[in-house]
Amino acid sequence: MYKTLSISDCSKVTGFSQRQLRNFELRGYIDPPERITCGEIRYRRYSDANVKDLKIFKTYLDQGFTLSVAAAKTAAHQEKGEE
Repeated sequence: MYKTLSISDCSKVTGFSQRQLRNFELRGYIDPPERITCGEIRYRRYSDANVKDLKIFKTYLDQGFTLSVAAAKTAAHQEKGEE
């Protein structure tokens, strides 16, 4: 089993609020994280790859790009497999 982060921990690591993370996922700007089910509740679990992509996404936002452009640039970055 590999280590994943809760939305709270991912928020702390990336600098995005939990609300922003949910909103980005809902609007399709970021890939949805893995979900685990505990009883009737489903929890988001962010992998290292999710966190890496969020940091790249944040870099583009910090540079002044809009959400949609930052999302497109992040997706292009993923396709290239850049580090």
